[in-house]
Amino acid sequence: MKATATYIISAAVVILATLSCEREARNVKLPGFEQKLVITSFISPHDSASFVKVSSNERIYGDLTIAEGYGNLTVTMSDGQKKINLEPSGDVYLFRKKDLAVAYGKKYLLEVSSDKGFRAEAECTVPQKRDLGITVDTVRTWYDQPGGDRFSELKMNVYINDPPEEDNFYSFSVKVLDYNPYFGTYPYIYETYTSNDIYFSDEGSDGKRLFANAVYNGGLLSESDSTLFIFYILNTDKDYYSWHKSLNKYSGGDDPFREISPAYSNITGGLGIFASYTVDSIVYKLR
Repeated sequence: MKATATYIISAAVVILATLSCEREARNVKLPGFEQKLVITSFISPHDSASFVKVSSNERIYGDLTIAEGYGNLTVTMSDGQKKINLEPSGDVYLFRKKDLAVAYGKKYLLEVSSDKGFRAEAECTVPQKRDLGITVDTVRTWYDQPGGDRFSELKMNVYINDPPEEDNFYSFSVKVLDYNPYFGTYPYIYETYTSNDIYFSDEGSDGKRLFANAVYNGGLLSESDSTLFIFYILNTDKDYYSWHKSLNKYSGGDDPFREISPAYSNITGGLGIFASYTVDSIVYKLR
């Protein structure tokens, strides 16, 4: 009997706690959801085709199974003299050089609208063509492994000439083509790791010789016939730089105490990014 009474009391406590939680949940007012178009597009004179990806933001409160459609889209691009409709291709819209050329120093206007009343637009100006005078200094260190195998690490310091009297923003990457008999007749292609932030500006160093980055590669084998390193320096507009930098803050990175901030957007009437860049590069052959 005592055990039964204990069970009844325990069950009553659980029921009361559950009811209490339900009453508190009913008093919570969820934030309103405002649907917007989300646009992602990067254009460059170096690309044979340019793409615009369009989607919609999603609910993060309430019934998350509700899919918000944005209707049939019309996507246009203009350079101030010519305006074209972009072709749908899967989940993106595209245009080619023959339709509308992306030129250095020119401004472009992107407009997206739907038959449900959504409308968003953005503009960007392509950076001028610049010879950045890229140079590379290297230090190669060999390591011996048990059994006689050897591999090397290559440290590469990359420098560029910053054009004076203008604000410049950069992005940096390296592609490696390793010609090793182990991989057959085709090279093994991969990206190297960089020691510093790959997005940087000339703030405080306008017109000076900039140290772009140091690249470390730990997998260069002695059996390789040759290895090519292709260094890409992107000269970007400020929106390109701001958007990528904001993604690091938005994700929080590895620091749990870093303040989370919204991702940068330059889309009027929507969310996302429309930006441009140019490319300068240099090829370094290891052997």
